[in-house]
Amino acid sequence: MVNNILNSILVVLLLSVGAVAQSSDMELDIRMDSGFSQQDLSEMFSAVIEQDDSAQFFQITAENMSSGILRNNFVILEVHSEVFGTVLTAEQSSSGVFSLNPGGQITFSNLSITEISNLEIRGEPEFDLVITSNGRKLIQNLRRGYLIADDLFTINVRIEQDIMDNREILTQESTSFETALNESELVIETDREIVTELMGLNVSNEAPEFSWTGEENRSYRLVIVDTDRAQNTEALFSERFTREHSENDIRDEQAGVVLDVIAGQPSYQIPDRFAGLFEPGKTYAWQVQSSKQTVQDNFVQAYSDRLEFTTSFPIEGEIRELLVNIFGEERTNEFIENGLLLDQIQVDGVTYSKEEVLSILREMAGKIENNQLKVVS
Repeated sequence: MVNNILNSILVVLLLSVGAVAQSSDMELDIRMDSGFSQQDLSEMFSAVIEQDDSAQFFQITAENMSSGILRNNFVILEVHSEVFGTVLTAEQSSSGVFSLNPGGQITFSNLSITEISNLEIRGEPEFDLVITSNGRKLIQNLRRGYLIADDLFTINVRIEQDIMDNREILTQESTSFETALNESELVIETDREIVTELMGLNVSNEAPEFSWTGEENRSYRLVIVDTDRAQNTEALFSERFTREHSENDIRDEQAGVVLDVIAGQPSYQIPDRFAGLFEPGKTYAWQVQSSKQTVQDNFVQAYSDRLEFTTSFPIEGEIRELLVNIFGEERTNEFIENGLLLDQIQVDGVTYSKEEVLSILREMAGKIENNQLKVVS
């Protein structure tokens, strides 16, 4: 009879001890590593899934602030996305259950223990992972290298206590971080060396080659416009990039579209069949566009700068003869060797456009022949 009464009192006391544990008894802290950035998101998920602490992305610290022992504690972690919902849940199994003595502390790096003091623990902590379908989609898209878009991620952590086979939440805490689409991902860098080479290109001898910085095996759209023919160059580019590309509509001579083509790599050599589209002494503008996919399966457009180049008049035939008459054979050869760009000419302070160069040279040569003009070096 006495033993039964003592056993009953013991059970009541155990239940009472369990009941008085409150969130204030344990201090829980979770924080992202100081060097964490959104570019680490894919690796962070891998670290949680593989329970790898070789690189720290977040840290969880629990400390017993009470004067009693907090027994049989479990860690449960949830990663939540504002866009995707719950991404994954990691719930500690019976392995690694820990009890914290007064002042006792345990620290996890990701989900691996890195520091302990004044505690008892049964085995190494193991976690049962549940990845949601949306979470699997997010993680796969991150591994495919899709762009990280605007989102808010929250890591929720709670400590649960096993009291007589019943789980009760002892404390919980969370930390959040935002991600945003990196605007630099929407800029296609152009190859400055190619840009320089295009200036003054002699299209009578070679067809232009365009190049930019980008991934191989990605689709790029290159639009080249004749600025002399286009009424509004900016509007023309916008109109072409807005409409869907069609192989049946890669040229529009009347509007000024020289070419509108798709390249499967970050460069495009004008094929021989199109080489005749470029004329000497004309100015052309070109721009590249590419579609990029975000982790949210949306598509955003990336663009290069809009660049211009002016082709040169080939120094041959009548033009060479006129220059020889004006400047002499030696000086004309120097012009050719130095890559003379007959883009415009200035006479008596008046600048004439490239379309007027030939007629001006003829006029000057005629005046020299009639002793009406003298060229002074």
